[in-house]
Amino acid sequence: MVKEIVQRIRNPLNALQLNIDSLEDDIARADIENSLERLKRIGNTIGELDSLLCEILRLVDPSKLQITPVNINALVREVETFVRPESLKKEVTVKVALKENLPDIQADPVQLKHAVLNVLLNAVEACAVKGSVTLATEAKDSHIILTITDSGGGILEIDRDRTFEPFFTTKEAHAGLGLPLALEIVKMHQGGLSYTSQVGTGTTFLISLPTKREMARK
Repeated sequence: MVKEIVQRIRNPLNALQLNIDSLEDDIARADIENSLERLKRIGNTIGELDSLLCEILRLVDPSKLQITPVNINALVREVETFVRPESLKKEVTVKVALKENLPDIQADPVQLKHAVLNVLLNAVEACAVKGSVTLATEAKDSHIILTITDSGGGILEIDRDRTFEPFFTTKEAHAGLGLPLALEIVKMHQGGLSYTSQVGTGTTFLISLPTKREMARK
């Protein structure tokens, strides 16, 4: 999924770069120095964007996971602080109901934070002013369960098959990559990400993570 995302973004970048190269030649012959300099800056920016895409690929490469024991409650509390400015701005109350003495999971803390952050931000953004989001953890059948429940308007039936589809979004100025990337990261951790939703009431996303990782088969 991630490689498809990168390819979809990279193709227009490549085409744009080719156009810039041609324009640079034309402008150079006309000796319009200022315009040429601007075009070079655009080219440099495109190179930076391409490097960023390579970084995204590196981040979601399972072979690059830095696995270590992770306390899910500590991770959830940390992620909650990241979204606090956004929740305060919208006057959304974020509550935590964390079961104590949970076993550690084997995970890459940086990657897992990205996944939880994406789901939590989605929940906060789904809420109206003075709405609420609740994060809860528990242990169940050798898995740690994290639920993120919002009081938003819920997901329409027509949109439910596309919730984790790359680039699908119902929000303005959003790329539609947060939930697909979260799903990809959770899968890399041998876990699952699902949701239930009721229109007019809200949505609950459920992240299930094993307390023990299976060894990769060669």
